[in-house]
Amino acid sequence: MLAKLTVAKVGLTRGAVQDEDTDPNNLLGRPNGYTSRASADLPGGDTTSDKYGIDRGLVIEVFPSAADADRRSTYIQGLLKNAPVLGTEYHYRTGDGTVLVRVTGRVKPTAAKKIEQAVTQL
Repeated sequence: MLAKLTVAKVGLTRGAVQDEDTDPNNLLGRPNGYTSRASADLPGGDTTSDKYGIDRGLVIEVFPSAADADRRSTYIQGLLKNAPVLGTEYHYRTGDGTVLVRVTGRVKPTAAKKIEQAVTQL
């Protein structure tokens, strides 16, 4: 997925695939977690933040089922709504619903829209 979004030329740089040692959420391969995770920088993101964190730009999380991805998205959006100091995120899903693409709210809406279009075409 990271490679496909890079090819779509949505502005990704410094893409990195996480493993169980670099996953900042410790959900990779664990019960109720994702099966793979990647991150990348985007224009507008904070390049001084955690190397694998959402604040840098974009995170891609792949789940075993669409219901799992939906649960994760709902959980994160609920946290952000109840604690606005944490910021905002755009959330996009691929056609089968198993991939959650999270984009920091620091990214301009026009750039986020390009990412949404690319994700929905994958």
